[in-house]
Amino acid sequence: HMCQISSALTSFHDALNLASDQREIQHVCLYEIGWCSMIELDYRGAFRAFERLRRESRWSQCYYAYLTGVCQGATGDLQGAVSVFKDVLRLFKRRTNQIELFSMKRAEKLRSSSLTQDLCVLSVIEILYLWKALANCSAETLQTMTRALQGVEDASCAGLKYLLLGAINKCLHNVKDAVQYFQLAASDEVGRLSNSYVQPYSCYELGCVLVSNPESVGKGKTLMIQAKEDYAGYDFENRLHVRIHSALASIKAGAQP
Repeated sequence: HMCQISSALTSFHDALNLASDQREIQHVCLYEIGWCSMIELDYRGAFRAFERLRRESRWSQCYYAYLTGVCQGATGDLQGAVSVFKDVLRLFKRRTNQIELFSMKRAEKLRSSSLTQDLCVLSVIEILYLWKALANCSAETLQTMTRALQGVEDASCAGLKYLLLGAINKCLHNVKDAVQYFQLAASDEVGRLSNSYVQPYSCYELGCVLVSNPESVGKGKTLMIQAKEDYAGYDFENRLHVRIHSALASIKAGAQP
């Protein structure tokens, strides 16, 4: 994946230079450069791309400001990040837009004076997880993420930290570790009280791992159904329901003689 990502980055940079008078094409290139940079944990490169989008694009400035803030904080510029997070709240307009709502809630939490670089790195990894981009990261990058997450001490993020560690270990095929982390995330009290998406997503992730082993298919299915029925009103709920639906459908299809 990595050689593809770096050659993609080169192509997008070339296209960006060639499209100097075509704003829409420039914006597509900047978006891709930002994402490829995040996948490589090049926070500075990602920051530069999203910062330009935040200033130039009319599409979801609130979301671009959030991406700018977490990447800026991940480079270590915490003061700059805090002022961008305040901007996210000012730019929040579409209350029904899931991504903007998520960006606003997160920015509200991150804009405090106790912001750390680790929390911003955690937030970048969270975005890669939610947008299903962890699978595109190299093993080396995933190891780097693991080390960064293990340094996060903030108790209010414990559940999220374990969910992300589980997802990373799943990508690295460390099934035993993945299961342990998903179990820790699913049982995190703080997350349950704040009705975060962490619990239902962890339940689902745990279900996915168990379903891939013939001996624990039943248990895995139960967890998926639990993820769907026991939780409501959290961020990205529809997205999870779609994933659960297709996972259950493929188990059913596989069980047919």
